[in-house]
Amino acid sequence: MKIKKRYRILLIILAAIVLLTAAAVVYLHGEWWYPVVSAMRITPELKLEIADGATEDWTLDELLADGRVTLSNNLLLVNASHPLPKGYEATLVEYNGAKMHPLMLDPYISLRDDVQAKTDVRIYVASDYRTPEEQAAILTQEGNTTAAQVGCSEHEAGLALDVYAPYCGGINFLRSPAGRMVNEICGEYGFILRYPKGKEDLTGIDYEPWHIRYVGQPHAKLIMEHGLTLEEYLDTLEVGTWYVCGEYRFARLSPDAIKVPEGFTQCDISPDNMGYYVVTVRFG
Repeated sequence: MKIKKRYRILLIILAAIVLLTAAAVVYLHGEWWYPVVSAMRITPELKLEIADGATEDWTLDELLADGRVTLSNNLLLVNASHPLPKGYEATLVEYNGAKMHPLMLDPYISLRDDVQAKTDVRIYVASDYRTPEEQAAILTQEGNTTAAQVGCSEHEAGLALDVYAPYCGGINFLRSPAGRMVNEICGEYGFILRYPKGKEDLTGIDYEPWHIRYVGQPHAKLIMEHGLTLEEYLDTLEVGTWYVCGEYRFARLSPDAIKVPEGFTQCDISPDNMGYYVVTVRFG
């Protein structure tokens, strides 16, 4: 009896070791389980609150000439159906060899530092701004099943970054806790996961957990918290309606009918590449 009991104990120990080993292997392969776990999350339906308060009429030229106003491309939709406008020139700054839109530099640094503080792993930029020639070379190398056509890549807009952790690039980015953390918190810093899993039919691009796109606030938090693509988000904004989210008010407006809340202190204007402008204001 004692021998049988010892065998049972030994079998239990071996089974525990196998289970723990299997759990460790699975955990280390975040590219296996993280997309599944993410897809199982229930995200609430986006219900935007309509803003009240007086508005005043502006022309686009008047608004752009106002010192409180910044013209950006944060909400510019870039995909196969909406290529970059003809003659588009990206506004860029360079940081540690990476070129990006000036408005996304500080948020990227903050995101990187927060990820490192939470995981002890630093992220780096693998791909930043691309010239049309560079995009053409990538298209030739990778083919149109994985690479965007020239003029249809967010990298050409200077608004997207492909990031990686040491020894963890591409889909293996999710093997690193830093990769998973980027996917968790990027919305807090104005970035979105541009090509989420399960939305390939909307974006036209396969799942890319390493590709982050800057859209600014409050749009990034709204998109990430509700599991949306940029295409879906812009479609929810009824043209001419002002919405409120925390300290922000924003609207998708026709350039021929611009009404802006009175008394704003800061304003960002971004074309959406579909004939409208997304105007985002703050007060105080």
